[in-house]
Amino acid sequence: MGKALLAIDLQNDFYEKGKLPVTDAGKINPVVNQLLSSVQYDVIVASQDWHPAQHQSYAVNMGRAAYTPYDNGKGIGPVLWPVHCKQGTKGAEFHPEIATEFFDYIIRKGTNPEVDSYSAFRENNGTTTGLAGLLRALTITEVDLCGLALDYCVKYSALDAVNAGFKTNIILNATRGVAAKPDDIDQTLQELTAAGVKVIDRG
Repeated sequence: MGKALLAIDLQNDFYEKGKLPVTDAGKINPVVNQLLSSVQYDVIVASQDWHPAQHQSYAVNMGRAAYTPYDNGKGIGPVLWPVHCKQGTKGAEFHPEIATEFFDYIIRKGTNPEVDSYSAFRENNGTTTGLAGLLRALTITEVDLCGLALDYCVKYSALDAVNAGFKTNIILNATRGVAAKPDDIDQTLQELTAAGVKVIDRG
């Protein structure tokens, strides 16, 4: 009966100077590194957005402005994004302050140009990334989540973790949200707790 840490999308483009910045993202790094270097986890899995240049979630590829509402019902949407986390770019790399040497596995997501992926467990069209199977093979029953962003990829990863049968915790002081609207974070936390996710602080 093991425990895993899921480090979600700790990539340059989601930090303050990135293409899709999250306010105060850099402030989570010390807590994240404490988690990574702790001995409480049997396995640590990092997710990494890894989009091809022609990815349809990029507004420019769809002839639209960034942040335009859009949903094709096939895995792109509900909004179009600026170009971010493009394969092989600095923006797609993990933030240099993150102690990546503690990563046991890296799950790359969003690699299909026609399907976006918020959750580390599955693409937006439902296709699995294999993460749930990996964790089960390693006899993991509980997961802690940290990373970016709370109201998108962390949220959807946590909801999928619960749905896959894992006891699921979000380390609140090791994540930050986009908070496009003032109540987005509160609504996200309410949705998570209603689904059975435990929200805690560490460090």
